[in-house]
Amino acid sequence: MDIVHLVYFVEVARQGSFTKASEILYVSQSTISKLIKNLEIELGVSLFHRAPKKIILTDAGLLLFDKAIIILDTLNSINTELYNLAGTPQGHLKIGIPPMVQTLFSKTIAEFNSLYPQITIALSEDGSRKVEQQIHDGTLDVGIVVLPTRANVELETVTFLQEPLMLIVHANHPLATKSIVDMRELSDESFVLYRGDFALHDHILDKCKEMGFAPKVVCETAQWDFIVDIVASKLAIAFLPQTLCTKLDMKLIRYLPLKNEIKPWHLAMAWKKNTYLSYATRAWLEYSFKSFGLNWSVHYKEGRDDDEYK
Repeated sequence: MDIVHLVYFVEVARQGSFTKASEILYVSQSTISKLIKNLEIELGVSLFHRAPKKIILTDAGLLLFDKAIIILDTLNSINTELYNLAGTPQGHLKIGIPPMVQTLFSKTIAEFNSLYPQITIALSEDGSRKVEQQIHDGTLDVGIVVLPTRANVELETVTFLQEPLMLIVHANHPLATKSIVDMRELSDESFVLYRGDFALHDHILDKCKEMGFAPKVVCETAQWDFIVDIVASKLAIAFLPQTLCTKLDMKLIRYLPLKNEIKPWHLAMAWKKNTYLSYATRAWLEYSFKSFGLNWSVHYKEGRDDDEYK
């Protein structure tokens, strides 16, 4: 017994006629008669009493009719709800964003929330390394990470911003008047670094090691504005993505390019590889992609064969 059997059976019962049912369903009378007969054989009961000019439901037919109506109504309800879900995404969305990135997404999040009020959003503020691990573990649906990601996490990533890290110093620092700085000149300086769960933490330490010295770290933090405060207090030097440098008070802080460039601030949207994405997640990715001039459909196709998209 399948859905087609139930649809044909219910329509014959409603019309009290195989002929009328065939006209409504646009199926030949012989096809309907054959399917109903097969259903009766499968169930081992007669569903209709066939009189010369009309058909009447038997007791078994009445029982099946009541159950079939419930089943078909439930299926129709599911189809309607799925259609509504696809047309107006709803649900709960967990997004991970490193603290420095929030300034880039505050407007996008507000606009998305206005456009999709039925989607609730939970924002998690953590360093890139923790965000990528939480996406991998399924704690987060989607997030912003700094590339490259670690090898032990399998994520789909799409770059939306790449820019250099700049050295920031107090306006009275001896290096403040330079046009460009060699990293080797920083070997005796005090550093304020990003916390260990930030990708930039590793990038800066790796570059210092490459230049032949280990930095003297006086503080580690997750807040870029606190980093700026430390530098403004003449306690240390630091590094900041170029976009954030434009927000600095130039009376207190100077930002300078590096001759020996650190790995760039390479931001990407990320989600778990080879997994189902909810309507809410897809709606967020599509909208955020658009806000950065990217085409979501190029990067995602439901049920795709990954070999086709390599």
